[in-house]
Amino acid sequence: MRISSADRKEQLIAATVELMRREGVQDVTMRAIAKEANAPLAAAHYCFSDKSELMHAAAEAWLKNLNSFSGDIPVHLGLRKTVEQAAESYWRTLEEEPSNLVAELELILWATRNRSSSPLAAKIYPAYEVELGNLFSAAADSTGEECLLSIPTLARTFLMIYDGAVLQYMTDPEATDHRAHFLMMIDALLIKAGV
Repeated sequence: MRISSADRKEQLIAATVELMRREGVQDVTMRAIAKEANAPLAAAHYCFSDKSELMHAAAEAWLKNLNSFSGDIPVHLGLRKTVEQAAESYWRTLEEEPSNLVAELELILWATRNRSSSPLAAKIYPAYEVELGNLFSAAADSTGEECLLSIPTLARTFLMIYDGAVLQYMTDPEATDHRAHFLMMIDALLIKAGV
């Protein structure tokens, strides 16, 4: 059965994302992707000029799914509750799917190391900041709340706290109550923001 080029690209992108999650970014090769997608290696090279282009397409697909978590967070409860629920959602994702977070961190590091050939490094964090910023803005607007920090600063700082907590959690999940420390830092951020 002949597969269209568009469908084959989607298969290869899905295979790339799955390989990154399961094996790590370092094991993603064109040959491994083709095998994962059950596609001929020639088809992978036909659809994508190289691994970098395919990694970029996979990261774009990953980033498109960003808004999936925020749709379940009710913004009408105000900014504090929205930020707290976003924190809980992020942490739940970490505990339920740690391999996704490891792959995501690896992808960020890969993109940073390959900055000269891939524009990913400049896209990943801004995408998260925009998603969180939109969520936090909607929450503040719904109740007319004022925030002492700009919404972009609030979102960026939220991510900084989360990234540090993720790295500590990943190195030794049982060492301490990482979730409690993460939520404590989020609470400190919200106090600083005046909400």
